[in-house]
Amino acid sequence: MAADPLAVLARLRLLETRAAQQRLAMQLSRAAAAAARVVAAEGALLEERSAGDPADYATWLPRALAERERAAVAERLAESSLQAAQLALAGCRAAERAVALLREQHAAEARRRAERRQQMLLDDAAQRFRRPE
Repeated sequence: MAADPLAVLARLRLLETRAAQQRLAMQLSRAAAAAARVVAAEGALLEERSAGDPADYATWLPRALAERERAAVAERLAESSLQAAQLALAGCRAAERAVALLREQHAAEARRRAERRQQMLLDDAAQRFRRPE
């Protein structure tokens, strides 16, 4: 017996949704790591400012500012990737729901056809067994 095409499609959509969930989880961890990197860079700036010789701080400051900027750029990219992953997951879930609705519609139609066949059989049997008056 051949597999139900909608069941196969539903399984495919489920697998796509799971893959999208995994990608979203990965992007969430990347975004958290990028945010932590920004916090660390800003913390280093504050800590070094009050920690030592102003001449050393002046020498170190351009590197620290560059690191903070790199961290901020990485954070923006991670946020953008996170949003794209969220949209992709939403699309996968919508496709999964669409297939589920289609399967429900097909099942309802099959039930209606079966009920009609059953009613036709009952009507036919009633016609055959009806007594002449």
